[in-house]
Amino acid sequence: MLRLLLLLGALSASAVTFAQHSFQQRADHTINVRLDDVAHVLHGDETIRYTNNSGRALDTLWLHLWPNAYATPNTALDKQLVRMGELDLHFATPAERGGIDSLDFSDANGTKLAWGFHSEHNDIGWVKLAVPVMPGTTTTLRTPFRVKIPDGRFSRLGHTGQAYYITQWFPKPAVFDHNGWHTMPYLTQGEFFCEFGSYDVSITLPANYVVGATGVLQNSGEQAWMDSLAGVPYGDDHRFKVDVQRSALNRFPPSVSATKTLRYVQDDVHDFAWFADKRFVVRKDVATLPDSQRSVTVWALFTPKNAEEWEAIGTRSLVNSLVHYSEWLGDYPYAVCTAVDGTISAGGGMEYPMITIIGDMGDEQALDNVIAHEVGHNWFQGILASNERDHPWMDEGMNSFVELTYMRRHYAGSSMNIAIPGLANELRSKDPHRLQSELGYRLNARRNLDQGLCLHSAHYTGTNYGTNVYMKSALAFDHLLAFLGEADMQRCMRAYYAEYKFRHPAPADVQRVFERESDKDLNWLFKGFLCTDEKYRVKAVSLDRRLLGGAEERMHLGHRAKGPSKVPFPITGYLGADSLGTVWAWNHGFGHQGRTEYAQLPWPEVDRVRIDAGERTLDIDRRNNTLRSSGLFKRTAAPRFKFLAGLEQQDRGSVFFTPAIAANGHDGLQVGLLLHNTTFPSQRTEWVVAPLYGLGSGHLGGAARIEHHFDRLRSRVFQNIHLGLSARSASTFHDHFAHAWYTKLQPSLRFDLKRDPLSRPWTHTVTVRGVHLALGSRVEVPEALSITRSEERTYAELSYTAQDRHALSPTAVTPEIIVGNGMARAAVELRQGFTYNDRKDQLRLRLFAGTFLSKDGRGLRTGLEAWGLSWGPEDLLFDHAYLERGATERLLSRQFTKQQGGFKTPFLQGGSDTWMAALNMEFDLPIGIPLSLFASAGAVPITRIAPDGRTTSTAGYAEAGIGLQLMRDVIEVWVPLYVSERIADEEQFLDRGIADRIRFVFALEKLDPTRLLRRVRP
Repeated sequence: MLRLLLLLGALSASAVTFAQHSFQQRADHTINVRLDDVAHVLHGDETIRYTNNSGRALDTLWLHLWPNAYATPNTALDKQLVRMGELDLHFATPAERGGIDSLDFSDANGTKLAWGFHSEHNDIGWVKLAVPVMPGTTTTLRTPFRVKIPDGRFSRLGHTGQAYYITQWFPKPAVFDHNGWHTMPYLTQGEFFCEFGSYDVSITLPANYVVGATGVLQNSGEQAWMDSLAGVPYGDDHRFKVDVQRSALNRFPPSVSATKTLRYVQDDVHDFAWFADKRFVVRKDVATLPDSQRSVTVWALFTPKNAEEWEAIGTRSLVNSLVHYSEWLGDYPYAVCTAVDGTISAGGGMEYPMITIIGDMGDEQALDNVIAHEVGHNWFQGILASNERDHPWMDEGMNSFVELTYMRRHYAGSSMNIAIPGLANELRSKDPHRLQSELGYRLNARRNLDQGLCLHSAHYTGTNYGTNVYMKSALAFDHLLAFLGEADMQRCMRAYYAEYKFRHPAPADVQRVFERESDKDLNWLFKGFLCTDEKYRVKAVSLDRRLLGGAEERMHLGHRAKGPSKVPFPITGYLGADSLGTVWAWNHGFGHQGRTEYAQLPWPEVDRVRIDAGERTLDIDRRNNTLRSSGLFKRTAAPRFKFLAGLEQQDRGSVFFTPAIAANGHDGLQVGLLLHNTTFPSQRTEWVVAPLYGLGSGHLGGAARIEHHFDRLRSRVFQNIHLGLSARSASTFHDHFAHAWYTKLQPSLRFDLKRDPLSRPWTHTVTVRGVHLALGSRVEVPEALSITRSEERTYAELSYTAQDRHALSPTAVTPEIIVGNGMARAAVELRQGFTYNDRKDQLRLRLFAGTFLSKDGRGLRTGLEAWGLSWGPEDLLFDHAYLERGATERLLSRQFTKQQGGFKTPFLQGGSDTWMAALNMEFDLPIGIPLSLFASAGAVPITRIAPDGRTTSTAGYAEAGIGLQLMRDVIEVWVPLYVSERIADEEQFLDRGIADRIRFVFALEKLDPTRLLRRVRP
């Protein structure tokens, strides 16, 4: 019945698919181009023969003019890069920018054609045909063009000196299908969608350039020269016969005056790219394809700088990749495959038909990995050519899955290279590449900051584009591979490729083929894992004997699952040390979420069972997957104790420990122990305990925190909810006879409001917290007296923060209300930055205003202050960490926090128990070192005695100076050079000078390593 239903579904889907793929437009290109490597300009002319295979006449053709993405600020590319925090293009000089011009379209008869640009995007154009191109006919466009090649650090098209990366460089028709024209601006995240056709490209350039390109080289003389270079050992290459360091070999030799014209020809490709460099070392090999036994020539072109890695793995990686992908999908259809070494802003590598460019990798395994991935794109991005802008998982995701099988085949049991001390052994795994993807996926998924995979590519955050589109997709298909087995999975992949190569498939086509070939309902994969951000969770809850039918008993595993419906998962049984085998079960999903279901096991006796013992499913947490048939603790295992830090264990919790050493001006040297469970990836319940004993004060203090994150929410309102409780205690004074201390207890509840999509810039957070302070002091004079005092204060705070981290104009606004101890205080802080260069130097403005809604009658004890003292009401809730809280002299008294009035200069007159307002400015000097100018202005009410009675007026204050910001808002030193008259008068009265104004920021509370992972941007 299932087979029949799937067949009927396939026939229905096939009808839809036939309608979607009933025509395929074609664009054949003849291009002549000349490289000017002095001006970094291409001069070209192009003929496009456009065949209309649709059922409607077209009177206008839409073209991509993608070099114009680099022409001006505020293009779609520039806006995306700015959103990602990359400002090089936005602040590029005219000499660094690129663009395409000199266009002049005509038809086959020489008739000039009207053309223009898209109303919003200057890298999209249109051409009005003199005569509409009718269904089944062809029209011809001709145009000259000139491309100014941009600096190579921006994105994919560019140059680094006289190394050229010529991609997306010529006028190209947009795809036209049943949905109409797919016009799209150039983006660096979210790639391309182009029409298939033939390319006949002639490239003229100085004769000593080595070129790699799409297509098959037609020049026999050039082919012989390339063969000769490939046969010369690197040490014997006459081009590098100089007695200098390798770094000197990367200098560009002068271009010769003679030129050459290289011709490349290729059919059935949707793009043409070429790369040229006079320094390239050339290596050549041959791959034999598994199905047809046809030979494919592979070329590795690399620079002297990276010669060691490329000599070792370059051509071998190309051969292995072609064979592996051909086995999984079907034979590579072209005669040549090339990989080029080049520094590109686009990341590790970028794919084009028959050729890929690879950035600096650093070691052989990483190079092999990236070459395999980029070569694999020949199948997904090049031959299947789905719309990656709309459906990025169909290219990056499916390709990453086959890449995973490649790395599993060649690097099983290896370790991943990572520079974090203590984690090298943690990352050693029987399946390290899958582990890497799983850790990447869990980075955001464990914080509920991941995204479903059926979004437009521009809607992903930068991190999620990698950890979801690439990694989660690969994991989802690997889950399917584990379920189906390799033979069935390969049959699905090969059938999909055979049916849709050169046809631009859609997501429904993938599902239809896979369900047809596997004879299974795969909605759990395509609708569950791929199209939602639901976290799949399954856990073992019981293991016992149950009746089956009459009196026969069988072992059953009780399990509960949440997430997508009907997800298959493996159960492995053990008897003693021996595995009894593995069976697959399903959760029923809808209507059964969180309910216990039972899977019948085939073994009469079992000591224990484990769900997903091979770690191949998308289970978000496997630590509740093991169950024993007997014993006191059937479901739990003793936690692992490990020094310092580590990765999460798959079968148990972890407790990390390390000696803790601290110091402050009152407790002196503090020694203790740090215990925590914070690890990678994030934990739902995180705790930290750090008891510290002050050797100088004899005070036992320290800090502790526990926080639960509701990070699997399925809510339209909240992205996450965080419930926490923290405590901290330290001394505030100590001498021979007196000792004072505080203890702070803080419950908190924070709500992160939903953003959909997560790439929207504004974040919104509401926080409610209580603060209970116990202040104590003790005076003990030997043989005289002992006096102990204590005081308790309780406050509640409600705050809201709206923040936009836009790289050009970051903005944050935080209104808050604090009530407690008989008073109520309201304040608002607004921060606005203006970034003015590519080093991210800024002008920053901060506005603060606060007022009392009610008073406690104790004046400035809870007042508002102009500057952030460590002993006054500015730190009313004891939020900040000071090296010596309350210090009034010596170096540590100069520590302050930028809060309330935000003045750097200390003065006594700036407080108020009524209201205050202040404006602060910081300006980073554009000199390459972190020096900043600053200025502040503020106002508070003052009371004057007039002849006719008491009157109230306003007093103003101002300052200006210079500062060193080693780490903005964390480690800073400020030197006020100018103060207004009121402050100067006070300083004169107190006999203070400029040196007494110097203050520093050391915000220890912002350096908590146990919170760093939670703060990683999504």
